[in-house]
Amino acid sequence: MLHSGQRSRPPMLGAALLLLLHATAARLATPPRAVPLLPRIPPPRAQLEPPPRAAPPPPTGDLLGATALVAGTTIGAGIIALPAKTIGAGFAPSAAALVLAWAYMAASALLIAEVNVNTLCALDKKAVSIDSMAEETLGPAGAKLSGLAYVFIHYALLVAYMLQGGSLLFELAPIAPLPAALAAPAFAALAGGFLLFSPQRVVERVNALLVGGVLLSFVALLATGVPQVDLQLLAHADAPQVVPAVPVIVLALVFHNVVPTVSAQLGCDLPRIRQAILVGSAIPTLMFIAWSAVILGSVPPDAALSAAAAGEQFDPLVALRSAGDTLGQEVAIFSLLAVVTSFIGFVYGLVDFWSDALGWDEREDLPEGAAPAERPLREKAALYGLTLLPPLAVAEWDPSLFFAALDNAGTYGILILFGIIPAAMAWQQRYSTGPGTVELVAPEALPGGRASLALMALAAASVIGVETFERLQSFVPLLA
Repeated sequence: MLHSGQRSRPPMLGAALLLLLHATAARLATPPRAVPLLPRIPPPRAQLEPPPRAAPPPPTGDLLGATALVAGTTIGAGIIALPAKTIGAGFAPSAAALVLAWAYMAASALLIAEVNVNTLCALDKKAVSIDSMAEETLGPAGAKLSGLAYVFIHYALLVAYMLQGGSLLFELAPIAPLPAALAAPAFAALAGGFLLFSPQRVVERVNALLVGGVLLSFVALLATGVPQVDLQLLAHADAPQVVPAVPVIVLALVFHNVVPTVSAQLGCDLPRIRQAILVGSAIPTLMFIAWSAVILGSVPPDAALSAAAAGEQFDPLVALRSAGDTLGQEVAIFSLLAVVTSFIGFVYGLVDFWSDALGWDEREDLPEGAAPAERPLREKAALYGLTLLPPLAVAEWDPSLFFAALDNAGTYGILILFGIIPAAMAWQQRYSTGPGTVELVAPEALPGGRASLALMALAAASVIGVETFERLQSFVPLLA
């Protein structure tokens, strides 16, 4: 709501001053300030001044920590789907696509940071979620679209993580072979049960160890795999084949859910936020390129072409793991650790979402610096059931949905929530002149004005359109 500034006016009649004397006595007892003596006619709407801006919050972290948060969030289970999606295109086209996707995803993150800094001051909060930004800039409809995309992404990825995590768990566990139908439930029960019954501090420590394991296993994988790379295999290139891989590539580069946290950590200092986003997301991109070089340089693309001709999905990681050598074991260990760390983050994210949606989150009422108490076990069990049971049911219904789940999460989740919506929010915040407009305190984080915002939204919409058309072809033969 807009408030016009208050200015004192000289009294027009002595009688009016006497009539108001009693009403203003209490105010005059406090330190003097300007008080309007007569009702003031508000100026036309176009001349209303924006509401006073809240001061930006003080920094709670440093640039190195914020950069590490972005990098750690980006390194997730999406990396294990990249080789299967890019082996047909080859190393050079997939590396180029990774660089372009990094530029796009970094640009969308900068837009989120810009909107976040402006919204943080408008709402005078310690942190502002993407849903709050969407509601502030796009209204209730934007908030609902953002919420739906958020839930869809999490459920789709949990389906993929349960399927892949269960398969890797059964592959690495030194036990007798078990039915494949038990893989996803076993993984969900072990990982989900640990999160349900363990205090948050224990989970954080274990997750930190797992992240360290991800990095160490990746270094070991590179040390073993680089000498085995066949340069002739790396020379294979079929650029058009990289188009179907775009949804998974952008999915692998997602870190945008922590941008509001980074903004708060750096005290809304947009230049430092920009640096954390660009450097923190560039490091995993280089890791992904190195990962692609090792995997695509170790597996011939002929098997992928044969599988594609038969309508099947070839996974080079399965081929490497089945070889039983050191590289295959390192690939399996790295993949399982990446799945588990991503699973923890997405389960926590969806549990928090449902807790807020059901009105069970009381952390906003806590004093500053106070740690939230553990939820009652019955409440936690209900939230974890709502989070884990739907994706587990889908995983059991069709165990072949791993790549389809990632494709759909990237196409209809990531490209909407972190592609179209950030451009729309920035457009509305920069160029809206209607009621409720707020004063902008952050400069444009992405240059180019309306043209760059339109291009961002158009690029995401184009990929969504192409992917949707290809899906429809399998259902409507007339479109083929």
